[in-house]
Amino acid sequence: MRRLLTRIIEYKSVPSRLRPLVFREKRSQVKKFVGEKTVGSRQSVKGEKPDEALDESSDELPSGAAGRNPEEVPANKPAEQADEALEEQPPDYSETSYPQQSVQPTSRAEPIFSSPDSRPAAGRFEPIVPTDTMAEAPKDNAIWAWLKTLPPELKYILRLFVSTRIVLTLIGLTAYAVLPTGYGKQTSWSPHTWLDLWGVWDSLWYIDIAQNGYSTATKLPDFPNQTNFPFFPLYPLLMKLLGNLLGGHYFWAGLIISNVCLLLSCYVLYKLVEMQWGPKLAFRSVKYLFLFPVSFIFSGVFTESLYLLLSLLCFYLARRRQWWLAGLCGALLSATRTLGVLIALPLLFEYLRSIEFNPKRIRLNGLFLLLVPLGLAAFCVYNYQVTGDFFFFKTNQAAWDRELMSPITAFWQALTQGIGEPSFKLLLECAFLVAAFALLSAFYKKIGFPYWLLGMYSIFIPLSAGVASMPRFTLTIFPLFIVLAMLSSQNGWNRLLTFGLGSLQGALMVLWCTGHGLVI
Repeated sequence: MRRLLTRIIEYKSVPSRLRPLVFREKRSQVKKFVGEKTVGSRQSVKGEKPDEALDESSDELPSGAAGRNPEEVPANKPAEQADEALEEQPPDYSETSYPQQSVQPTSRAEPIFSSPDSRPAAGRFEPIVPTDTMAEAPKDNAIWAWLKTLPPELKYILRLFVSTRIVLTLIGLTAYAVLPTGYGKQTSWSPHTWLDLWGVWDSLWYIDIAQNGYSTATKLPDFPNQTNFPFFPLYPLLMKLLGNLLGGHYFWAGLIISNVCLLLSCYVLYKLVEMQWGPKLAFRSVKYLFLFPVSFIFSGVFTESLYLLLSLLCFYLARRRQWWLAGLCGALLSATRTLGVLIALPLLFEYLRSIEFNPKRIRLNGLFLLLVPLGLAAFCVYNYQVTGDFFFFKTNQAAWDRELMSPITAFWQALTQGIGEPSFKLLLECAFLVAAFALLSAFYKKIGFPYWLLGMYSIFIPLSAGVASMPRFTLTIFPLFIVLAMLSSQNGWNRLLTFGLGSLQGALMVLWCTGHGLVI
């Protein structure tokens, strides 16, 4: 009897969290006997008090049993059966050492048993207590764990961004090793070629504005009448703010701003297309943004990525009926490029459609669209203060041989001249113009009037000054990415467009990054 009580007390004294490990095989057996003895004691000693059912020859209970319910103490009759059962496989509790609550952490996760001698003997149960180091994940995997938590569209955007920028950079490095630099690459902005190749042509003007501000003095001796006023202020202003934080590295600031705006543009484009056509077309639209033949300009020190982001935000916020934010983004857009002020036209159409073209439903929130021209107006005032001409930014464009004419006349002159000389540059610019106009017109019913209107004024307003830089002007017409996504959904077109546009972009990248005048 004493032996059985000792087993019960030892079982109760083991911490509850260790019982499943230490008594994995014996726990059920002990509980079984405890239950049998309790039932047996109740059946055999009816009418007697529980104290009288105990063995009279037994000594006093150990101190650990004090205060227990007497009914939990087994009767004498089943005790012999319990003793015999426990003697069949007696566990060696006397030599078992239970681990302490606190475990000394190690510098790194080590094997539980460092040597064969440290393994527990057969029949002994030594529970494994996890340490802090075993629960910690390697710090190197923290970034990958964070990436796994991103939504699918963000993962897709990051994969396309990283893969395309790596490929374009390798193409640029190869071009630098093979070809001499042209007129568009007169200045080196970084000792690292893989960074320097992203600063060509107009990058000179934006960096000059960020460093020195606007001036009527020329920076190019070959063109004494050219100034930096035709380049609008928002992008170089952001470069100045960030460049000051980077210790005067305005070129680095321009690269950061352009690429961050590119990533944000992809996300807003996805959300905008998903809102109307669903995720499948949204994914493809992002894909063709990266595959557009001159999309490498988005990563250079140019305004295209910022202009695209603000254009997308204007439409996205208008579709969500957040008119004051749409007007604010329109004001920033008009401070980025001359064409930015015309975003008021599609925004006005969106507002009228939101009220079902009913003049009686016009509210004060429509006045927020009047914010759009404020960016342009502020720059006009600055022009007047410095030069005495509100529109000096437009007047000075004559130094670039850009004069107003009929868009049809400008296109015909460029086409005939390109065929007559022949000039591959002029033919390429005409091809971009025709392709953009044809795609937008063919998919007019699918994309809707606001997107079509954005594309039309983005083509014909620059065309009124000539076809120069037409590939770059078509780059910010984001409805073209949607049209290409729609076209690729037809059988056979996806692979053809992917291969064709990707190959053309690689070829144009070779000439653009080395400063040759094919794409300006």
